[in-house]
Amino acid sequence: MIGAWLVPSLVRYGTEEQKEKFLRPTLRGQMTWCQLFSEPGAGSDLASLSMKAERVEGGWKLTGQKIWTSMAQMAQWGFCIARTDPDAAKHDGITYFLVDMKAAGVDVRPLRELTGDALFNEVFLDAVFVPDEHVVGEVNKGWQVARNTLSNERVSLSTGGGLGMGVPELLKFFAGKELDAVATSEVGKLIAQGQSIDLLGLRTTLKQLNGVEPGAEASVRKLLGVQFNQDVADYCWASQARPPPPRSR
Repeated sequence: MIGAWLVPSLVRYGTEEQKEKFLRPTLRGQMTWCQLFSEPGAGSDLASLSMKAERVEGGWKLTGQKIWTSMAQMAQWGFCIARTDPDAAKHDGITYFLVDMKAAGVDVRPLRELTGDALFNEVFLDAVFVPDEHVVGEVNKGWQVARNTLSNERVSLSTGGGLGMGVPELLKFFAGKELDAVATSEVGKLIAQGQSIDLLGLRTTLKQLNGVEPGAEASVRKLLGVQFNQDVADYCWASQARPPPPRSR
C-alpha cells in the first residue's frame, strides 16, 4: 500500500531511469517501501523538518531522525524528504530522496505499544549516502513532490482497506441477515455515503490522468473517509448487540 503512494509521484517527477528501476517491481509487489517523512518536531507541520542532506561527491549524505514509520523494519526502500538548503524559506530548500533501507547508517528501532506489538518505528540516518540518481524532481523543490505523495496517501487511507471498514466490509457483515425497515434505511445511508466518498477519489484520479495535481479533494476524502470507516465499524458492533428483528408471521 505504501508503495502505491509513491507511484504517481514517480510517474510525474521521476526520471526515465527511476521509472524503469522502481515502477514495475513496486506495482508487482516485489519491492516494499516505507515513508520517511514525519519527524519528532515535524508531524502535522511537515515543512518544519530538520533532517539535513549535505552535498558530497556523486550524491548526498542524509543525517537525522524520522518517526512513526510503518513497515520500516521490512521495507527495502524508503522515500524521504530532507533539508538541502537550511537558509531557504520553510517550504523551499527541501529535496525528495529514494533511500536504500539496507544502506550503511540506517538504523530502524521499533516503537513498542502496550500490546507488545511494534506497528511503527523510528528511523535514524547517520550520514547515509544517496546517489544523485535517486533524487526525485529538482533539488530544493522536493516539497512539490512530497505534496503529490501526500495527496495520494490521503486518497488511499480514506478507503476501507486503509483504515478500517468500508462498503465491502459492511455488505459482507450484513450478508444473509434479515433487516427491519430501520436497519435497511441505516445501512442504505452508509452505502450511499461510501459511494459518494469513492466518487471524490474518482475525481482525483481523473484529474491526475489529465496531468492536474491532486487538489483539495484528496484532503476532503481522507477526512470524510476516515470518519466513514469509524461509523461503519461502530454501526456493525452496535448491530451485534441488538436483538434480531421479530420474524413476520
